[in-house]
Amino acid sequence: MAERVTFDRSLYLPEAVEAAAAAYGEHAQIEVTRSDEGTVAVISPVADKDPCLLAHAFCNHVLHETIARLQESTLQGIA
Repeated sequence: MAERVTFDRSLYLPEAVEAAAAAYGEHAQIEVTRSDEGTVAVISPVADKDPCLLAHAFCNHVLHETIARLQESTLQGIA
């Protein structure tokens, strides 16, 4: 069963969602689309992965990617 998660653009970078989707490629098929609501990820686990657990881990990775990218852009602005 697929999990659908919408990431609000005011909090999450679309590039971070795409990077997390690439990182989770061996664990799930993740379709990323951009909408007026934000960036939408539809997560379909492969094999016998727990869809809910996988969706939560994916969301954590998106948050990490967003923080890392914002820190990098801030540091580049300082230098």
